Amino acid sequence: MNKPLLLFLCVCLVGCSSTSTTTVPTTIQENEQDDLHVVALGDSLTEGVGDGKGGYVTFIKQYLEQREDVNKVFVQNFGKRGLRSEQLTDVIMNNESVIRKADVILITIGGNDVMKVVRSHFLSLTYELFVKEQQMFASRLDEQLQLLRYINPDAYIVLIGLYNPFSSAFPNIQEMGEIIHMWNEGSKKVISRYDRALFVPIDDLFEERDDILYDDQFHPNTRGYELIAQRMYEHLQKHEEWIGE
Repeated sequence: MNKPLLLFLCVCLVGCSSTSTTTVPTTIQENEQDDLHVVALGDSLTEGVGDGKGGYVTFIKQYLEQREDVNKVFVQNFGKRGLRSEQLTDVIMNNESVIRKADVILITIGGNDVMKVVRSHFLSLTYELFVKEQQMFASRLDEQLQLLRYINPDAYIVLIGLYNPFSSAFPNIQEMGEIIHMWNEGSKKVISRYDRALFVPIDDLFEERDDILYDDQFHPNTRGYELIAQRMYEHLQKHEEWIGE
């Protein structure tokens, strides 16, 4: 082989080697953004009574939409004023197809169960009456969580605890703070049995804070709902598995 031809082949080989090296990707493509489907279930807090703009659901939607890993947030709100835990199962069953597609399920329930005890036994209230009602509530909640898991095994479930607006409305019930604490502890115990489920306490947000209650001194006002949503999002950030796989 003559020297010019040999030199030409060497140049070609070196050139091909250099070209193939530069075409190897040097960066890993970032994950694409995901759409997030949120279903909200429960009572007047989920409906947003006292705010008029959608309550905590609207605020939590805004927080989620600000995430870099979220594209769009789609919310279905089935909150209904006055809803008690014994009625929640029907709400779940009637919206099974929507719940099946949810990534996150938000729940507020229990406040009207407490009010039921107050109204039914106003002149003869005892701590034991609330304990009995809470035990029945916990049993229903467990069944409803089982139902949600059957419908949707993967959604992240967030149960929001109760707060105590009763001190001003019912000053004669001295133990109401203790009752709310007992109720929340029972709910926390139930939801702790489930994977991808979270209890969010909010009772401390409303202690000595009449300024975040609506005019009825029972429901949160806009600022109160914003604080609830902030607390929820803070807890969700500690459990990043909720965003999906």
